[in-house]
Amino acid sequence: MMMACAAAGLPQGGTLVEENIDAATFEQLATMPLISVCLDALDRTWREWSTSTSFVIRRLLNKKHLTTEGTTTSSFQSIPGDALRNNNESQKTTTAAAAAAAAEAMGKSNVVMKTVSDSSSSYQQGVAPTTYFMEDVSLHSKPNDCWLVIKDKVYDVSRFAEQHPGGSVIYTHAGRDATDIFAGFHAPSTWKLLQQFYIGNYKSLEPTPELLKDYRELRGVFMRARLFKSSKLYYTLKCLVNALLLAASIAIICLTQSLPAVLLSAFILGVCWQQCGWLSHDFLHHQVFETRWLNTFIGYSIGNVVLGFSTSWWKNKHNLHHAAPNECDQTYKPIDEDIDTLPLLAWSKDILATVDSQRLRRVLQWQHIFFFPMLMFSRFTWLLFSWLYCCKPQMSLQRKILEKGTMLMHYVWFIGIAFWLLNPSMAIIWIVMSEFITGTLLSLVFILNHNGKEVYNTSKDFVNAQVASTRNIEANMFNDWFTGGLNRQIEHHLFPTMPRHNLNKISSHVRALCEKHGLVYEDLNITLGTYRVVEALAEVAAAATTTVASS
Repeated sequence: MMMACAAAGLPQGGTLVEENIDAATFEQLATMPLISVCLDALDRTWREWSTSTSFVIRRLLNKKHLTTEGTTTSSFQSIPGDALRNNNESQKTTTAAAAAAAAEAMGKSNVVMKTVSDSSSSYQQGVAPTTYFMEDVSLHSKPNDCWLVIKDKVYDVSRFAEQHPGGSVIYTHAGRDATDIFAGFHAPSTWKLLQQFYIGNYKSLEPTPELLKDYRELRGVFMRARLFKSSKLYYTLKCLVNALLLAASIAIICLTQSLPAVLLSAFILGVCWQQCGWLSHDFLHHQVFETRWLNTFIGYSIGNVVLGFSTSWWKNKHNLHHAAPNECDQTYKPIDEDIDTLPLLAWSKDILATVDSQRLRRVLQWQHIFFFPMLMFSRFTWLLFSWLYCCKPQMSLQRKILEKGTMLMHYVWFIGIAFWLLNPSMAIIWIVMSEFITGTLLSLVFILNHNGKEVYNTSKDFVNAQVASTRNIEANMFNDWFTGGLNRQIEHHLFPTMPRHNLNKISSHVRALCEKHGLVYEDLNITLGTYRVVEALAEVAAAATTTVASS
């Protein structure tokens, strides 16, 4: 692997995951007190809208959380655990005060502070941390009893899970080692937050698999090569092109209201929305800006206002997909909602086996035939699920107002333009066709990424789970544009915060990693990839036909 990295001009060597993050970013952010003051004011306003958003902004952007006493250019996670336990009293006081501020914003100060004070007292009294084994950790694998192993330390996040900004994804690794999935999704400053949930050390009875060692080393190489840094010019141009597509769509129906013009305008709008979907995806994966609240703000603006989707719904669903791609529980009920498509589609024979209704099996035996016509209706279902998600009683009133209010903005501008510029019949055609086209264009990309790949119900390590369930589509100018970079899906799943314009640069190294450890790195053209999807559906449909005939 080191030879491959050297050949590509990348630095060699590496340590675990996040320890090589560029320190200059932290120094730069930490020396901007005016911004910190402004963000504090913004934080106080946003607290009334969303407690979880307030928690994220306060934690990620306040100056005091980006530096430690006497340390201005190193990331928190690079400080050894022993050094943390030997911090002086003032540092402990600062940490406790910071945790209190975050807990107050969450309305859970009594719960979180108890955890912090318990941990601090054990340090102060010089009590040796408890050592846990996997058999101990695995007993705590429920939403109300959730332990995680991250970088050989054990954390009890049971009382925090409900406030987790990333949603229910935190439960997917309850009672398991979450080192790689945590490192892949969180900002370096988030490592500091973990300390308030620390309950002891983890000792594995088996050595770390060579696959994970190589993956973590490769991640360190990419970080030192600054491949997680985005090109702001690239994303500025992407935003401008999408704005031009939207303007062109509206300009056409301003000039003429003929049926061909309306259909052409709807098609251009569909392309615009598809490309906006990829942009929103990148921002919400925090690929663009180091300042995470700015990514979230733009992600909301594009996702909710431009596209009409609930960002909260999408993030909860998508984070779960990344943590458990194509994974099912022991009864083969999908954990990954992307394959939870019954009663219309069954993505494996094991999922089909959970269907008891013969009437439903008679429908599923034709699933490969009506699959593509169904794609046209995808956007309608996403809009419906978005709205239903925001009606759940668990969602706070502030969050409901934020989500529904921004989604209503979408319908106001979209429907308003349609009936302002067009007569009623043409307006309806424009609205319906743009929805059909958008759903089809988005779905044609989604199905290639994971459908027809392995569906499993056994525990896999992070790298095996991502590679076994994922398919790449060959890189070329059209594919890279049409798929929004998601044709490098294996690379994206292994390094989800890496900007899309850098994924092609690392593909040869990821392929070498897979080949070294006997993993199938599937990289196909669009035609063959689509055939594999239909082939998988047809195999399950044939199994459904057999069971119907034998009944």
